[in-house]
Amino acid sequence: MKETQLVGVQKTLSPVLKAKALDNRLPDPILGDTYAEQVMRRLDPGYDQRRFGTSQVGLAAVVRAKAHDDWARSFLAAHPDAVVLHLGCGLDARVYRIDPPATVDWYDLDYPTVIELRERFLPPREHYTLIASSVTDPAWLDRIPASGRC
Repeated sequence: MKETQLVGVQKTLSPVLKAKALDNRLPDPILGDTYAEQVMRRLDPGYDQRRFGTSQVGLAAVVRAKAHDDWARSFLAAHPDAVVLHLGCGLDARVYRIDPPATVDWYDLDYPTVIELRERFLPPREHYTLIASSVTDPAWLDRIPASGRC
């Protein structure tokens, strides 16, 4: 398998993913992200065999993701025809955890190397588009339909 090299801020996705994966292994997980555990196992099969600790940063990442999931579910319940832009998505599996209805168009945007990992490790979905771009390059906005629907 071709190795994808993450650089700079892209490297921050690994500890966050690991925290979500370890949370999923708890008897009563906060987030319950099975995708995080599956992806982490493929990236680093022994990730849970080494000392990781119970850092407040890891816990904060899991709690923040849970809060964002709850907020997004509530928003989508009130706006079932929304267009979601998940900027700097990393390997976050929010679209899978939330499982929005087919009336929602969801866009995950991150650097090309991160999107390459997402394509390798996470399954495609209908009404779900990956955009490989830096968020600071406004050209990615051309990929979002002006009407709001694909």
